Amino acid sequence: MSHNSGMSDATTAPTGERALVVIDMQHSYFELPGLAEQKDAVTPPVNELIRAAHGAGRLVILVRTEHARDKSTWTLNMLADDQGFAFPGTEQAAFLDELVTGNHVEVVKTRDSAFFGTDLAEQLRQRDVTHILLCGVSTHSCVFQTATDGFAHDVHVAVAVDAVTSENPDLSRAMLQFLHEEMRQPLLSQVDSLAFLER
Repeated sequence: MSHNSGMSDATTAPTGERALVVIDMQHSYFELPGLAEQKDAVTPPVNELIRAAHGAGRLVILVRTEHARDKSTWTLNMLADDQGFAFPGTEQAAFLDELVTGNHVEVVKTRDSAFFGTDLAEQLRQRDVTHILLCGVSTHSCVFQTATDGFAHDVHVAVAVDAVTSENPDLSRAMLQFLHEEMRQPLLSQVDSLAFLER
């Protein structure tokens, strides 16, 4: 679902800084059958965006999910299933080996939204970031929830649709349509996403 609709708003806005926010590119999510087969397709465009952001001197925020073994951070459905994941220090909790890292800010979350219970909003405010570009997984859950919470924090959000993926494509299409139509968030192709990050 590649669009450049609204791209001019996202790339020419005169105020504030721009940043790249990369969601949950870590081992635990790509253990899911629906995502495992997409890892080799989504990782290169995500890495291309990270390299472009570094090259333009943009802030790069790598977000990952991590849960405590004592269940104190578990979601309701995790508690119902009595199954946790991405415990501290495990391979599940770590970023993919293939992911470009270095020169980034790390945000650790326990819910779908990268804003919930984290210092992401403060990190953006401290750096005068008003516009963010989202990429990573999963489109219909963590990317979507971060986008809607970004809207609630008065942050201008765009989604790099060639650098997101999901195990539920039908739901993802609906969520992206909602973000675009109801929240006026641009859905950017890879070319337009790279343009967003350029100085």
